[in-house]
Amino acid sequence: MALEVNQQIQKLVIDSNHILIAFRKDYTIDGVASATALYLTLKKMNKMVDIVCSDFVPSKNIKFLVGIDSVKTDLSNLQKFVISLDTSKNELDEFSYNVEKDKLNIFITPKSGIFTKDDVDTSTSDYKYDLIFVLDSPDLESLGKVYDNHNDFFYNTSIVNIDHDPQNEHFGQINLTNLNATSVCEILYDLFNSLEEKHFDGEIATALLTGIVSKTKSFKTPNVTPKTLNISSELIALEADREKVVTNLYRARSITTLKLWGRVLARLHSNSELKLAWSLLNSHDFIESGAEEEDLPDVIDELISTMPGNEIVALIYQMEAGKICSIVQTLKDINALYLVKQFSPWGSKNQARFCIEGKNLPEVEKEIIEVIRKNLKQ
Repeated sequence: MALEVNQQIQKLVIDSNHILIAFRKDYTIDGVASATALYLTLKKMNKMVDIVCSDFVPSKNIKFLVGIDSVKTDLSNLQKFVISLDTSKNELDEFSYNVEKDKLNIFITPKSGIFTKDDVDTSTSDYKYDLIFVLDSPDLESLGKVYDNHNDFFYNTSIVNIDHDPQNEHFGQINLTNLNATSVCEILYDLFNSLEEKHFDGEIATALLTGIVSKTKSFKTPNVTPKTLNISSELIALEADREKVVTNLYRARSITTLKLWGRVLARLHSNSELKLAWSLLNSHDFIESGAEEEDLPDVIDELISTMPGNEIVALIYQMEAGKICSIVQTLKDINALYLVKQFSPWGSKNQARFCIEGKNLPEVEKEIIEVIRKNLKQ
C-alpha cells in the first residue's frame, strides 16, 4: 500500500508545473527540515517550487539548513485577473493605461472602427500552484493565515499530506501518514528512496537527518526503531553532516538561552495528577539574561525532554508591563487549544499560545492551572 501511495505522489509531481510546500505556523524542526529536503529534491527534478509558513521566523539553531532562506511568510499572486479583447474584427493600434485614485483606466485604440463592450471578456486565471505538499501539520487550520486567507485555493488544489502524528485529520487527496515513523523526515526518506531516479546529495541528507535527530532527541526517545537507526546510517553514508546537525541542535545554545533556562528551572512546578509541569518568567528575567521571546521554543523543548513523566508543559511569561503570555505544549492526544479555550488561544492542537492583560503573574498562574485542571476533567 505504501509503495502504491508513493507512486501516486510521484505521478502528481511529474504532472505538476508549480508546487507549493507548506508547514504549520508553530513549526517543529522536523517540519522545517522536511520542507527544505523536499524543496531541494523537487528542484533537482527541475520543478518550480516554493515554501510557505505563516509569519515564519527561523530559530537560530536551524539557519544552517540549505533552502531555509526560501521560506515565504505568506502567499501572494495566486491568481491573475484576465481581460480578453477580441481583435478578430479590429486590429489593435495603441494600448495604454493610467491610475486615477482607486481606478485603473485602460485605453485601447483600434486601427479602424471601434471596440465595444461586447468585444471584452473577463476571467480569472488558474491558480499559480497546481500541487500542495503539507508537512508535519495535523490540519489545515494549523497553517495559520496561509490557509485562513486562501481557503478556496486549498479546497481546489490537490494536496499531499505527509505526517506521522496520530492526530492528523487526513485532509489531503493523498495522505502519506505513518504512525510508526519517528518523524516526517523518516517518511520522506522512504518516499525519496522509492523514486525511479534518486536525487540524494549531502544537503538533502543533512536536512533529513536534522529532522530525525530533532524528533528523537538525538535517538533518546522510546520510539526509535532499528529502521530509524538504519536510515540515519544511510543518510550519513550519503554525506549528511552529522557534526553540523548535532552542533547546531545541541551544542550551539547561546549563553542567553542557558541563563533563561536556569531561571525557568528555579521556578519549576509540577503536578503528577495532571501530568503537568510549568514555570514562570518575568520581564526582569529577559532583561538580565539578555534573552528574547524567540528563545522560548528551546526552553519548552528542554522542559519536555527533561521531564518525561509530564504530558503538558506550560511556560507563563511577562515581557512587558500589563501583559502576560503563555505557551502550552502537549503530548499524545491532548488538545492544547481545548485545554486553554477560555483564553482565546491560537496555534495548533499540540501548542497553544495566548496573552492576558490587566493581571499580575501569580494571578495568571493560578488561573491557567485551574483552567487546565477543569478542562482535563471534562
